[in-house]
Amino acid sequence: MRPAFACVAALLAATVLPGLAAEPGVTPQKVTVGMSTPLTGPLAHYGRELERGLRVGLGQANAAGGANGREVELLVRDDAGQPDRAVTNTRALLEGGVIALTGYHGAASIEAVLLLVEQSGVPLIGAASSAEVLREPPRRGVFNLRAGAREEAAAMVLQLDTVGLSEIAAIVQDDALGRAGLEGIQVELTRLALKPQAVEKLPQGATAPDISRATQAVCKQRPQALVLALDAQNALAVIRAARKAACLPQFYVMSEAGAQLVAGGASPGELAGVVVSQVVPHPGTAAAPAALDYRRLLGAAAPSYPGLEGFLYARVLVEGLRRCGREPSRRCLVAALEARPVDAGGYRVQFGANDRRGSKFVEMTIVTPDGRFRR
Repeated sequence: MRPAFACVAALLAATVLPGLAAEPGVTPQKVTVGMSTPLTGPLAHYGRELERGLRVGLGQANAAGGANGREVELLVRDDAGQPDRAVTNTRALLEGGVIALTGYHGAASIEAVLLLVEQSGVPLIGAASSAEVLREPPRRGVFNLRAGAREEAAAMVLQLDTVGLSEIAAIVQDDALGRAGLEGIQVELTRLALKPQAVEKLPQGATAPDISRATQAVCKQRPQALVLALDAQNALAVIRAARKAACLPQFYVMSEAGAQLVAGGASPGELAGVVVSQVVPHPGTAAAPAALDYRRLLGAAAPSYPGLEGFLYARVLVEGLRRCGREPSRRCLVAALEARPVDAGGYRVQFGANDRRGSKFVEMTIVTPDGRFRR
């Protein structure tokens, strides 16, 4: 063992409470991780792909000896995207004994379980949401492995500036997602000495008249690009309303909404040309070793962005467990991920005591006429 790593391991071991028998989710043979995610309902595609990616990643790790000889087991419960079910599932997982949680999806569901995470001391390693409530203020037990809405929106504006489009408008939801997206847009526009042509807010539970009003107000300014910090349903409604009115800016949609729309929320034709921000590398890239492994292990199954995201969650989780040596614990897992960066195979995350953002990786893709993402 290298001296530097030995020192880190010794420090991490010092955080472990004596007596493995009392550590939730740990036995001599395995460590257990819990997941509540939508496997049914409108968010099911994302949740099912996250689970598949996690199982592929954990399967690869277990075939190579798991976490220091222990199998890493994943227990999964379906919350259908409903916050109350996510809370019930999380309570059951904690009562059954898990060393960590992972793979949660849906901003409302994740926000609903944050109090349980804080009270129990269980780390949540990998939450598939861009919501800023998971990032600011930093929560000691929450490790975000993907960029937030603020970074996604800022990257959209930067890319627009790169291609010479400066007449930019936005429609945002009047919620945490929309506020974070608007902040990213405004900060980046200010840095570029630009102002938005128009900004419209949709109320929570927006109706068809709300969509029509906001779309008409923005289209009146004839923007070159329209950034939509909206959920999938509202984003699609705006795109349809704008195109019906012959208002044809370059549409920009955020990662979660884009994945849901391409998975079945809209027909491929009506999404053609829409730009979608992505918070993990393209699953077909040859530049990231993790993506190569993910595709190889999937075999004939189709790769996806949520699937690769789950695969990366598994890589980070297992690396944290391995750093804890033969005495894994929740406290050690938190300390291990804070200690130094994790390279999950061409995708790097880094945390600090007051920083739980993990990654700021964002790249743009465009939806092809046949409903695929192209870089």
